[in-house]
Amino acid sequence: MKHILIAAAFGVLASFSYSAEPLNTVCPISGKPANPSITSTYTKTVAVCCNRCKAQFNATPKAYLNNIVNAVTGQCPLSKKKADPSVTVNYTRQVAFADAASKTAFDAAPDKHIKEVRQ
Repeated sequence: MKHILIAAAFGVLASFSYSAEPLNTVCPISGKPANPSITSTYTKTVAVCCNRCKAQFNATPKAYLNNIVNAVTGQCPLSKKKADPSVTVNYTRQVAFADAASKTAFDAAPDKHIKEVRQ
């Protein structure tokens, strides 16, 4: 019973991970090596038109990052059709920075800087 509870707890914790992508090693603001103890979480949720677009996004979310960042309210960022507010996708990424000032700059305009996050 103890092993089942541990396995269940691990499964719950795994479902709350920030993203499948590893933490970046270069600060997107300064270009210096990133410090893994200085991070911010970028999250953007947008409506899409259908479950097909949702599945397409979920298969490779980073491929659609530009579409998500530039999404127009009421329009599916993948198909450009009318979005269904009940069908949404979520892009989440934990980002590391070289220093607190870089984190502050990122947090002030995350959509502007998220595309600069590299490994």
